[in-house]
Formats: sequence, C-alpha cells, structure tokens
Amino acid sequence: MLDAHPDITWDGEIFEPSHRSELDEPADLTPTELIEHRRSKAARHYGLETKYLQSHHLGALGIELGGYIELLTSLGFERFVALHRRNYLRRVVSGAVGRHAGTWHRHRPGAGEPQVITLDPESVPFGGDQPLLDVFAELAAGEQALHDRLPAGSVRLTYEDDIVPDPSVAYARICGLFGVEPQPVAPSLFPTNPFPLSEILANYEEIAELLVGTAYEWMLED
Repeated sequence: MLDAHPDITWDGEIFEPSHRSELDEPADLTPTELIEHRRSKAARHYGLETKYLQSHHLGALGIELGGYIELLTSLGFERFVALHRRNYLRRVVSGAVGRHAGTWHRHRPGAGEPQVITLDPESVPFGGDQPLLDVFAELAAGEQALHDRLPAGSVRLTYEDDIVPDPSVAYARICGLFGVEPQPVAPSLFPTNPFPLSEILANYEEIAELLVGTAYEWMLED
C-alpha cells in the first residue's frame, strides 16, 4: 500500500537474501552501501524494512540494534516505525507454514484450506533452531530493546490493532510520518493463516500442554 503511494518509495526488506536476489543486488555491498544504492534510485520519500532481532537480519549483518539505529540516523533517516505482533505463537506458526508451503504471501482474498504442520516445541526454526519458549523470550526481549532505543516521535504499531481490522489505519499513520496525504489504495496481500491454531497444528494438544498455566496461554485461542 505504501509503495503504491505516488510520493513514497517503499523498498521492503532489502536485507532479505531472497529479496536482494529479486532486486539483482550485489551480495558484497555493505549495509551502508546497499541502503545508499537503493535510496539513490528513489525520486520520492524512501522507506525500507528490517527484521531487527539478532537472529534475523541484524545478526546476519553483524550489527547490534543500537548501532543499526545509529547507522540509519547517520544516513539521514529521521522517522521510524516499529511493528509488533502480540501473539508470538501465531508469528511462529506463520513462519513455519510459510517454510512448509514455500509461499509467504496470499495475493487474493479467501483463505482456502489450512496448511497443516507439526511444530516441534523443542526445535523451532526461528533464526536457528531453539525451544519455543526461548523464541518467545527472544521476541519479548527484542521488543523491549527496540522500545528503549527508538527515537522520540517514532510510531509503534501492532499487527492485531492497526493492520488486521483495517490496514488503512497503519497506512495512514505512516503517510503522516512522511508528511503526505493518504491516497485511496487497497492492499494487494491478504492473511495466509486466518484459521484457528487447532486446525493448523497437527500437535496442537502438545503445544497447548506446554503453554497452559504460562503467560502465553492466551495465544492458543487468539
């Protein structure tokens, strides 16, 4: 939606290896060189996305979170958006389904049939393989670290509140950061796993047994 705006170039996850391959970018560019190269092609307001956990983009780039924010600031980036998903279990399951199905996006409305997977609670592919509760702890710690380091005036969004009910809410807030008026654009991507977790996880009962009685129990039914 953002990239459809006539005054915004929204570049997506330029540090994702598959995305860099699609962009036909050299693999040996430093983060600074890649950002400056991509931004030089934009005649409009420019934005990019980064998975900020050390087990994802920043770890692969060899940059700590604070250092990355300092790098962006030194390159002239003044506006930051943090997007969180409160339901960690849904986030993990969506990633696992994407790897299983070989697709990460749905380009048309309508859910179809759920992709059924088995999630090993002791070996979740999240960065590296690790126990499910360790993944949850990493997500919580990462959110707090980002909250502590974001500059004043940054926009904080949650997937459940600002995108699921109406993605134009998040779209309008980010347009406001750029100082441009929202344009009437529609989303081109749709939820890939809108089903109850009990229909997606073949071992739902095993996962439920692990989470019942913990602070994460509510994630089973949300």
